[in-house]
Amino acid sequence: MKIFRRDLLFFILGILSLGLFGWFVGRKWKKDSNVATADDEISEPFELPEHASKTPVYRLDRLVFRVDRDRKTVCAHDAETDELVWESHGEDRLIVPGAAFPMDLSPTGELWVGNVGRKRLEQLDPKTGRYIASWEPKEPFGGCCNPVRFAALADGRFVTMEKGVRRACLYLPSGELESVVTDTLSDSEYNYYLCRDGEKVHLYDAGARKHWEIR
Repeated sequence: MKIFRRDLLFFILGILSLGLFGWFVGRKWKKDSNVATADDEISEPFELPEHASKTPVYRLDRLVFRVDRDRKTVCAHDAETDELVWESHGEDRLIVPGAAFPMDLSPTGELWVGNVGRKRLEQLDPKTGRYIASWEPKEPFGGCCNPVRFAALADGRFVTMEKGVRRACLYLPSGELESVVTDTLSDSEYNYYLCRDGEKVHLYDAGARKHWEIR
């Protein structure tokens, strides 16, 4: 049978098209079948859980930890009597110029507070409020008064959300940037929510109607 050059060209183009289609379908199936990580965005459907907008309760043994934005202090109260056990100003003093005064209790019981005016996190002794150490990224936080939200992970890493530069990041204990979760957060920090669900950390941007999950 005689094969014309034009027919051979169409045959080759058909094979290439089928191969490209198969690659695209396979890649989409692989992404859809995986649980989202720091590089994955869950945007459909968007729903802000009720607990995400509530102030979290940080409790360890009989102590409940709170921040006092007006007095710029971190306090520990007895969970049963609500009596003040200790009050801390951090290493020197906690600079809180704006609305954000974040705090977190890691899964391993480490108490961290955001000294946002100094663009760093400070670790306090949960039993006494005594300053232990500070953490900041190798490349300093941009903008003003960051991070506005953060979570301390069990392995020493930190998840942060920053206003101004409008990004969320995952950092190593050394301060090295592990990954940028997103650099397109909406304009207002009041749209940002960060909460835990077991071993997962959820980041929500109500302004952009987007959701990210980190484990």
